[in-house]
Amino acid sequence: MMTNQSKEVFISYGRRESLNFVARLHQQLKLAGHHIWFDKVNIPDGDDYQQRINHGIESAHNFVCIMAPRCLTSPFCLVELEYARLLGKRVIPVNHMVIFKTVSQALSAGDQQVLVAFYQFFNLPDLNIRSTQDVLNRSHALIGKTDWLDAKEELSDADCQRLVEWAQPYENNWAKHEDIEYLESHDLPVFGETIDALESVVERLTAVLSRQKEYVHTHTDILGNALHWQNNQKATQHLLVGKERIAAEEWLLTEFLGGKQPPCQPTALVCEYICEARKNAENLMTDIFICYDVQDKNIRNLVIQSLSHYAKTTWIHDRDIQKGADYGRAIEVGIENADNFFYFVSPHSVVSEYCQRELARALQYHKRVVPLLIAPTPAADFPEALRGLQYVDFTDNTCQADYDSDIDDILNILRHDREYYEQHKVLLARSLKWTAEDRKPSFLLRGHNLENAQTWLRLNEGRALHPPLALHKELITASEAAKGQLGTEVFLSYSRKDGDFARELNTALQQAGKTTWFDQESIST
Repeated sequence: MMTNQSKEVFISYGRRESLNFVARLHQQLKLAGHHIWFDKVNIPDGDDYQQRINHGIESAHNFVCIMAPRCLTSPFCLVELEYARLLGKRVIPVNHMVIFKTVSQALSAGDQQVLVAFYQFFNLPDLNIRSTQDVLNRSHALIGKTDWLDAKEELSDADCQRLVEWAQPYENNWAKHEDIEYLESHDLPVFGETIDALESVVERLTAVLSRQKEYVHTHTDILGNALHWQNNQKATQHLLVGKERIAAEEWLLTEFLGGKQPPCQPTALVCEYICEARKNAENLMTDIFICYDVQDKNIRNLVIQSLSHYAKTTWIHDRDIQKGADYGRAIEVGIENADNFFYFVSPHSVVSEYCQRELARALQYHKRVVPLLIAPTPAADFPEALRGLQYVDFTDNTCQADYDSDIDDILNILRHDREYYEQHKVLLARSLKWTAEDRKPSFLLRGHNLENAQTWLRLNEGRALHPPLALHKELITASEAAKGQLGTEVFLSYSRKDGDFARELNTALQQAGKTTWFDQESIST
């Protein structure tokens, strides 16, 4: 967790009109006990300022944008605001000297490159921002309908010049602003005319900072961990585990009722991070196997991202097959270890041999198959097994609400009989391991797992849709016959950071005929 490195607020501003105001705001917030990121104070001499700014935004709970002419027309401030929105931060706009029009000037080649480099780095579309008016328009678009906090002052050009003249000899004093005693004893000058008293600005801003504080702070912590995971090749040992993982999932699923709004947004990376942590904790099993044609990758990614906001785990070949693994076998295991099989129906997928083989495997194992129509496709071209199934239709979407309704339909499908399909998957995976290893007793069910499996089979043997397989019954029957004869020979205790190795060790021990207790298999679902 990153709590110790976090600041309550990152302040983004333009120096021409707002440097003095921000200095006074920083002073008052510091004296009130808040930890504030202010570039004049928090960028050490000799450091890469852009890296410091990026880290400051990442690790701050809130992003305060001081709206004044220089800030709203600066490509550097725009990049800061873009990054805050990209990270899902709570953005608090402060109206210092807001403007909507400016004398439009072409951005220099260097300023344009700052924006182009940012958008390219994050794979965002080039918005063709070439002038100060373009920057201003984009800044307001990013602020959107977020309500402003008024902190108005009026500064003339002469006032701004006096501010510059004050700031130049003051440069070596900024480091002292981390010293509370210095701030308590030092009165900063005021330039121009004050309209909204600073005391009321601090009071209102403090009220915003305290609202939904725990949710916002958790967002910062999980985001910091997700960025660390991403920067370390998304290695398993950097995933959340145990109580932290469960708390993160609960946070992601927080509902805002009674007119409340989420103060910040979980990013696609944060959702992926939480879902991958859940997958890792559940023995690499998933909610959904995604069957699609590579030409439909964009809609695939969009649907996966939407479902990840609800902590739904998915299996896709380009993420979940390890380098050097047997491709065909990895696909089979992905299907075996998923509750559901989603077929993305398009003119490409209905003629794909890969998709047909995957569908056949899912049907062989009585998986719940859900077709998603993602491109107009004649019904006669559907694989025969899909023709009688109700599908989720994405082709009739004309607005975001239509797409959201389709995602809701998928979530409702996943909720229906969820426990049945989860147990179907877990017992199938166990049965297949058992048969692959010559039905060694070490792979049989014991204790509560056996009792739960017996109940599950008894309640669902006559089921019409996706019934238990004969293989399920054989495993449970063999386990019943061996009841009382099998004890635990090896109890596996391990750091959750070593989950990959523990899984391999557990399988190797079972293959050697040893009965094991391994939490990812032995704790009943």
